[in-house]
Amino acid sequence: MPDGPPLRFRWRRVNYEVTRFEGPERIGAEWWKVPTDTPAPPTRDYFRIEDKQGHRFWLFRAGLWEREMEVHGHPRWYLHGQFA
Repeated sequence: MPDGPPLRFRWRRVNYEVTRFEGPERIGAEWWKVPTDTPAPPTRDYFRIEDKQGHRFWLFRAGLWEREMEVHGHPRWYLHGQFA
């Protein structure tokens, strides 16, 4: 599976087709604060996305393919914000 941005996504029942993006900006968990018997939270890759109509979004993927799937399952996408 690719680790890049999505080609399209759906938010509030509207489909958006990605035309431009910046990223990823990777944010890892503070592993030194997590107890040794607890798995670290999934890594987050943030992307700034623009669609065909010029709407801009800030999305992130929680989890990495293969490396974190055993602990957290398949990576999931979330909308972190929308730019005006």
